[in-house]
Amino acid sequence: MSTIEKALGLLEHFSAAHPEIGLSEFRTLTGVDKGTLHRHLTALRNCGVLEQNHSTRAYRLGPAVIRLAIVREKTVPLAKTVKSHIDRISDRVQELTHAALPEKKGMTSIYAKDAGSHGTRVSFDEAEILPFHATSSGIAMLAFSNEEFVQSVLSQHLESYTAATATDISDVEKLIAKARSSGIASVDQSYEAEVVSYAVPFFGPGGDAMGTIAIATPASRMDAALADKCINELVAAGQNLSHDLSGQTPPSIAAIWAKRLEN
Repeated sequence: MSTIEKALGLLEHFSAAHPEIGLSEFRTLTGVDKGTLHRHLTALRNCGVLEQNHSTRAYRLGPAVIRLAIVREKTVPLAKTVKSHIDRISDRVQELTHAALPEKKGMTSIYAKDAGSHGTRVSFDEAEILPFHATSSGIAMLAFSNEEFVQSVLSQHLESYTAATATDISDVEKLIAKARSSGIASVDQSYEAEVVSYAVPFFGPGGDAMGTIAIATPASRMDAALADKCINELVAAGQNLSHDLSGQTPPSIAAIWAKRLEN
């Protein structure tokens, strides 16, 4: 791993629940020696990617991250394109709906909406990285990505989040195979207890999966009728979003989705 990769890898430890991290805590999290960590953190701070809290001296994300995010959305306006599709689905199914893109360690949300007025709702943190092996978003991404990417994910430690989390490679491969054959991924309480979710990929110009759209609901509310409605909405959105992004849905998946919508 290069020095740049090691330095940028430190950014993965930040989250909404963990917005500031001190040098000693970084050492505990990474196992990297204090001198090396200080050099990496100083370089990131000097570039504006990180800044330090003047009171605690802990590090937090810096203004350069905001600027780069704005540049990204202005030049590749994916969040804006995705928003209308997510809003439409959430309004129709009255459940949490979100779109996500792949990162090294999982899927990161780019937009989410919960239009439901139910008393019981799925809690969702848009800043949280969703693990590939334990979420419908992750399984949908793995199912329609190249084999090299899949194997790189499966070669990592597969953490258990609930009693239903698939942590054996063979079990995850079964979920991937099921998603490939049906055109839709699903998990049942494998990342959060009492949460069921479905997801589909959306495709880019080369026919590769760019990201995913998912619906998550409390398990107590999910029944056959709601599942059918969620799947149909996701399939239609997967087709339409891919089209809006000038993407090419693989013929085999397009056929599966078309048949699904005909029934």
